[in-house]
Order: sequence, then structure tokens, then C-alpha cells
Amino acid sequence: MGPNKFQDVTVILFDLDNTLINTKGADRLACEQVFQYLQNCNVRRSTAREAVDKFYSFVRETPQDPSNEDGDVDAWRLMLWKQALGPGLSARASTAYAIWKEIRTRHLCLGAELEDLLLELRKCYKLGLITNGPSSAQWDKIRRVNASNYFDVIIVSGDVKHAKPSPAIFEEAFRRLDASSLECVMVGDRLDTDIKGAMKANCAVTVWVSDSDASLEDVHPKPDFKVSHVREILDLLPESKGFSSLCKNRTLGVFHSLRDDAQQWRKDH
Repeated sequence: MGPNKFQDVTVILFDLDNTLINTKGADRLACEQVFQYLQNCNVRRSTAREAVDKFYSFVRETPQDPSNEDGDVDAWRLMLWKQALGPGLSARASTAYAIWKEIRTRHLCLGAELEDLLLELRKCYKLGLITNGPSSAQWDKIRRVNASNYFDVIIVSGDVKHAKPSPAIFEEAFRRLDASSLECVMVGDRLDTDIKGAMKANCAVTVWVSDSDASLEDVHPKPDFKVSHVREILDLLPESKGFSSLCKNRTLGVFHSLRDDAQQWRKDH
């Protein structure tokens, strides 16, 4: 299967979390700052580590109230900190959450290299951003990275009441971009939402962003292509588009790989 699949593409759709911004990495770094805060409060090291590990697990599994996507995200995540800290430390939950939120937000960024990439792509393609999550939480991140500077259309599941992998959220993007599904590429890190949804919506091409060792033959659903970083999609696009050598040769230094980040997290533990 070769890059010819891109010949008729006019639209590139991107996922946000862990595709364009390293949300998992930001979560880990923020948890580490809370760990340091708890130690400064003379909380035993093992107790502090257990608490931040629990919260990280909680927030990755259920970042918002699963029974109410429009609910108060701050209240939900504060409750997760209270659960993670337990009765003996629950009084420190408000400060822990404030530290976690501030550090996490600071590290949610595109970086200059990725901004350059999106500007280059926008010269030749319409760009869309499709992200799952509650409206308030996702738009906070979207505004922070100035996504409106790079995307023609931004769709949050909390706004349209449809979430990936439902074809409906993709169809909303097609409508707003005045494009057919057969003109669209979907780029995302999750097989179960980004890739599955794009396939159900009949997108022309699916690109899975992952630094795992899994081959395309070993995963389901099976995307058309796999890349380690978003930057590598330039290698798939037709040469006739004429992207600058500057853009093709730059590396995504800010968006460090999740695998490298995970190794550092294990080392710190």
C-alpha cells in the first residue's frame, strides 16, 4: 500500500491528545510535582508515590465523569485526588489538584516545530481538528495552543454530542469543510477511536501515530499507515505538493516520544 492513496486528498484531520500534544506526558510531569509537594509536607515517600500513582491511573481511565460529559471537570478531578489521597490526606486534595492542573497546562503545547508543520500543511490542505472530551476541558487546551491559527475546523465531541468512533463526528467535519470522506485523511494515536471511527466514516486514509513495536499486521483495526511522530506524514504526501526542505528536515523536539517519557517516568519512580 503506497503513498498514492494520498493523491486525491484535500483534507487532513488530526486528533489532539497524544497526537498533537503530549497529554500523557504532561499528566506524568504534573503528578511528579504533586509528589514533591507531598514530600515537602512530610508525607512518607511510599504514601506519596502511591497517591500520585492512583490519581494518574484514575485520571487516565476516567478524565471526566462518564455519566455526565457536561459536568464540572474541575470538581470531578478534585474528587479523584481526594480518592487517591485517602481520608488521612484528603485535606491536601485542593492544593494537589491546583499544582497538578497548573503544571499540566504549562506542558500542553504544540512547540515551534509542530506549528511550522501545520502551517506548511495548510498551504496545500484544509486542516481539521477532531477531539473527544467535555467542551470546557478540551477548549481550554485548544485555546492554549492557539489551534484556530492552524485549523480550518475544530470539533469537540462535547459540543456536537457525538464522539469518535461514531461516524457522525467525522461527518460533521466533512460538512463544515465541504469535503467528501474520500478526500480526507485521519491522523490519530488511538486505534479504537481515531482509526476505527475514520474507517467507519469511510475516510480515504488512516494514519496511526504510535511509537509501539506493533506492526500493522498485529493491530485491529488496521490503519493504512503507522508513523512514530506526526512529522512523518510528510514522507507519505505526494512530492508534487512541494513542502519545504526546512519543514521536512526539522524534528519534533518538544513532543518527545511517549515511550521515552514512559522510561523516564519509570526511572523517576
